[in-house]
Parts: sequence; C-alpha cells; structure tokens
Amino acid sequence: MALVPPKKRRGPGRGEEAGAGGAAAPSPAPLRFPGVTIYLAERHMGRSRRAFLTGLARAKGFRVDQTYSPEVTHVVMEGNTAVESSGWLDRVLGDSGSLERPLMLNISWFTESMAQGKPVPVEGRHCLRVPLPTRSQVDPGSLPAYACQRHTPLNHHNLCFTEALETLAEAAGFEGSQGRLISFRRAASVLRALPGPITNVSQLRGLPCFGDHSSRIVQELLEHGISSEVERVKQSERYQTMKLFTQIFGVGVKTADKWYREGLRTLEDLQGQTRKLNRQQEAGIRHFEDLSSSVWRHEADAIQRVVEEAVWQVLPGASVTLTGGFRRGKLQGHDVDFLITHPVEGQEAGLIPKVMGLLESQHFERELRRFSRAEKQMLLNSHGLYHPEKKESLPAASEEDIFTHLGLEYIAPEQRNA
Repeated sequence: MALVPPKKRRGPGRGEEAGAGGAAAPSPAPLRFPGVTIYLAERHMGRSRRAFLTGLARAKGFRVDQTYSPEVTHVVMEGNTAVESSGWLDRVLGDSGSLERPLMLNISWFTESMAQGKPVPVEGRHCLRVPLPTRSQVDPGSLPAYACQRHTPLNHHNLCFTEALETLAEAAGFEGSQGRLISFRRAASVLRALPGPITNVSQLRGLPCFGDHSSRIVQELLEHGISSEVERVKQSERYQTMKLFTQIFGVGVKTADKWYREGLRTLEDLQGQTRKLNRQQEAGIRHFEDLSSSVWRHEADAIQRVVEEAVWQVLPGASVTLTGGFRRGKLQGHDVDFLITHPVEGQEAGLIPKVMGLLESQHFERELRRFSRAEKQMLLNSHGLYHPEKKESLPAASEEDIFTHLGLEYIAPEQRNA
C-alpha cells in the first residue's frame, strides 16, 4: 500500500518551493543505518511525493541522497517497468561498465522499511529485474562449471529463482539428503553468476550443474510466479520447525531432527525440556532474539576496532581481518567473523584466551586471579590454573572447571560487568 496517494506534478506556486508539496517535511534524524544509502527515482513518482518520502525516511534515520552517486546502495522506483529501469541504470552508469550496481527495488521495500523503522531484508518480490548491458552477456555454454572460476556478485538478477532453489536445498539438508542439497545449491550458484535475468526457460540450456528438477522450478516460477513445490515445503510443519531449531546456537540438524521426532515444535516446548539441553543450547534459547537479530556493517566495523585494540595489546604486529559475509560485501549478517594472523608463525599460540580476557571485564579477571592467589594459593593465567605446592596444572576443559577448582559459583560472561 502506498504511503500517500501519488499526485500529479505541478509547478511551484507563490511562496512555495518546488518539491515542497505545500507540507512541511519532517525534521531529519541522526543517521541510524550508515551502510544503506537510498536514492528515490522521480520518474512516475512525482516531485511532491518524492519530497514527502525523502523527508519521511530521513526522519526515521535513513540516508536519502537527492542525486545518484556510487555511494547509493538502494535505488527505489515506483511504477517503472524492467525495461525503463534498465534504461535508467544504463544512462546513469554510462560507459563505465561498473560491476558495482545498486539494488534496484520497487516501492514495496521502501514502504515495509518505513513501517518497521529499519531496512527490511531484500527479498525477490522487492526486486526489479534489471539486465546488465548486452556487452556483458555470456554464452551459457562457456560458463565455467566451478564456482571458484566464476564472478558472482552480491547483487545479482535472479533472486526469486535462487531463493526458491535455496529453500529446496535447505529442506533436503533437513532430510539428510546431501546429494539433493548440493545439486540445488550448485544450480542457485550458477544463476547468481549470470550477467542478466532468466526470462525464458530456454536460457537454461547448456548451463552447467543445472538439472531437470531445478529447470522445472524455474519454469514454474516464470509461468505462474510461484512454485507449488517450494510453497508446500515452506508451509510444512517439519520445515518450519527444523528451520527454527537449527537457528538456535549449539543446535545442528541431527539434534533438531531428534527434537522434532520427540514431538517438540516451539521454543516454549524446549524451555520445558531443560534436561535435554546442554549449556550452549540453553544460552542459545535464552538469547534467541538477540542472536537472531541482524548485525549491520558499521556495527561489524566497530567490533573490529575493539578486537584490534585488544589483539594489539597482547600481540603487536598481528593482523585482524573481517571475514565471512561482510568481507563478501554484505551490508548485514547474523555474526561477525575475524581471521587473526601474525607474520611470525607460532606467535598466535595462546592468543585467544588473552584477548577474551581483555574483551571481558578486566576488573573481574584481575579479581579472579587475586582470589586464586590469596585464598587458594594457586596461580591463574591464560595458560590455565597451576598449583605451586603440588607442582601441577589442574585439568580444565572449560571455564566452569576453573570456577569449580576454586570453589566458586560459575558466573556467566554476561554477568561479569564488574
């Protein structure tokens, strides 16, 4: 549903600035989503409506640029056809041949984002299918068979097809069918690497790793806009339950399958079965909402700065590299991965416990070491717990073991803000 009814464009009247629409725009708010820059294309939208939507988004903390630039990540259009969108993008990019192409979205993504007060994840239904220039077209028969040989951009042109195939791959994995899982994922990978959208099933001929089953799914989506098989999977109780359970920290497919066979279906069911849960799973359920929320790129960058500072205190000269989805160009994810290296091999040994100590409350750790020395006559450091009189290191496979040796109640990390 449109936020305000589209209006015909009219020229500015007396005392009225062009684009003001006769209404005061909401005051801009501080930027909340640095990784997202929106450009509202005026064609078919109208100047007044564009001004209103710009003010609305800025009031919610979004960055909206008045002119297009390479910094734009999301282009929003209203009432434009794929051909018009393609022509607009070609004119904007000119002959640069740039592979850094923004997400081309219809107004539904913008409307949903405004309603939720944050950028919603981009789904296939939000996307305008914009083909790349014909000069970039690749003969399907020449497309390499291995993904490591192909250029695969983050923003591709066949999202609705790849989402469907990934759903079937995920469902196959839940059933323990590794062969079908790999087949669907390989087919989805091929579609991501194509330089333009699939508009006819004949374009699939000659593509590597693309079997009959995947072709039928694409054909059904082309003809009906929906796949009955994919919809059956998404609506099935087993798929929904397995998807929920495997999103819990510390839970894999085998454990999720076991719980499903025992009749468990919801997080509430699991909370009533604490004897079935290990410590990781208990924490995963307790913090499920927080662990499931998205991490934005600027937040990942901030975390990296904290980790770098801690690492450099312990091991000068080390390098901290952001990896995972953010390294591949994603604007959001569900975790932050780092690779820590050092030019001298072996110097990184024992680094993680020291860094974790710095990232936790330093006062808490100092007090723990002081207690060990003063009350238990033991030495606690990053290598473990040592008993000087017995001249032996006490076995400890976890933090809980350290607390047990010291006769202390275990304090979870989230309670160590001393």
